[in-house]
Amino acid sequence: MRLTTFGHAAVLVETGSERILVDPWLTRRLDRFWERLPAVPDGLLDVLDGGVDHIVFSHHHFDHHHFPSLRMLSEDPEVDFDEPPARAAETHCVWPRHPGRPRPSVSGLGHQAIGWTLRRLGFTRTSGVQPGDTVQLGDTLLRTSVSRVPFPEMTLLLEGPDATVMLCGDAMLHPDTEAWFSGPDAPGVDVALIPAHSIAPPGVLTERRPLGGIEDVQARARANFDRWTATVDARLTIPSSFGWRVRAEDGAFSWCNDALFPFTPWQALERLGETGRAGALWGPGQTLEVAGGEAELSGTDHDFAALYEAVTLDPDVKIPAFSPEHDRVGAQREPTAELVGRLMDHLVGTELWYRAVDNGDGHVLTVTEDTGTPRHFALDFAGGRVLPFTGDTGGSGDMGDTDDGAGSTRIAGSTLQALFDAELLFGSSYGLWTSDDTVLSAVFHDPRWYVRHVNAELARDGR
Repeated sequence: MRLTTFGHAAVLVETGSERILVDPWLTRRLDRFWERLPAVPDGLLDVLDGGVDHIVFSHHHFDHHHFPSLRMLSEDPEVDFDEPPARAAETHCVWPRHPGRPRPSVSGLGHQAIGWTLRRLGFTRTSGVQPGDTVQLGDTLLRTSVSRVPFPEMTLLLEGPDATVMLCGDAMLHPDTEAWFSGPDAPGVDVALIPAHSIAPPGVLTERRPLGGIEDVQARARANFDRWTATVDARLTIPSSFGWRVRAEDGAFSWCNDALFPFTPWQALERLGETGRAGALWGPGQTLEVAGGEAELSGTDHDFAALYEAVTLDPDVKIPAFSPEHDRVGAQREPTAELVGRLMDHLVGTELWYRAVDNGDGHVLTVTEDTGTPRHFALDFAGGRVLPFTGDTGGSGDMGDTDDGAGSTRIAGSTLQALFDAELLFGSSYGLWTSDDTVLSAVFHDPRWYVRHVNAELARDGR
């Protein structure tokens, strides 16, 4: 079995008869704020020439189900100009399906519908499975297990003729998975890609507040990693699903890299050494040949110590106060009052709206126009109205306090415009506002906004 990494969680598994691509994010940037770490070398995607037999998704977040990368995979560059792209129709896709009513999650652009996206991109051979199911992929058996999260997510165990590998994506270890590995039918795993979870509480970005209890956060990350490695007990463990850093196109937000990541792969590798387990790191372009219980790593090595030092949590980092004059994108076209009115129209009927009406909550929204003028609005959830607000909104460097205890959000009018224009993915917009509530999430995590992004991407190609 041969494994080639594209970085983060994207891996090509070649069994000799099948080519299986897992969690494809293949571009050098995820979006305008997140870029690859390590970088993807030139020519790496050539290994995908000729297509793949199967694409398997661990879950629906944008860095694992990246529709621009899927659009690249859906087309065959060798067809004649008057022939339809046929690659998507020939590729079998496996994705996790919710056993009940689908529930969009609220992180990582979590409102993507995998089945719809695949069909929209021309992938017609799809298998929506419930975590815990098994799927035969040629000569390889795919066993899935559930993650301890409220949305469909699965770990992937690939049992081939000459090797068994486990790819865990971002999954949180579930008690059912622990029970499976402690039972009599526990598989022997040659190589395991175990997540070194990289995400700190979102308040660092959305509320511009330092991460509290840093030592406790780091200890939990180590403990989660230890439980995973002890449960799977692989011959070789590779800390995985950590392959990016914040690098905005305009150079802003570099401070995020010192404030977000409590446990890097380098720290995870050191932890493997402390616990006496065999471990390794790999980066884009490197391969593993796995057979007979042995794994051989090849390809150009990376300076992982230096790479991950740039994204190591620094408790002394100074998080800048939010500035809507600086933290903005694009240009505002519509009058501010109309933008805020549209926001309220979309809020009515959401779960946040129901909760606010029941609790008698209010919210103050401050929108800074392109001229630098801030305008304040009170969102009357019960009445579905937007009213001028003249109370105390606090200083520009914090969330401020309203005179009635309402929540508050600050945003640049241009950023709000970009969200409505489907130019800015919600998950990519962190850092462009500050808020102590989920007013923006309630609207822009709605699946309709993701649908608009996919359709806009296809429209650029005339599809």
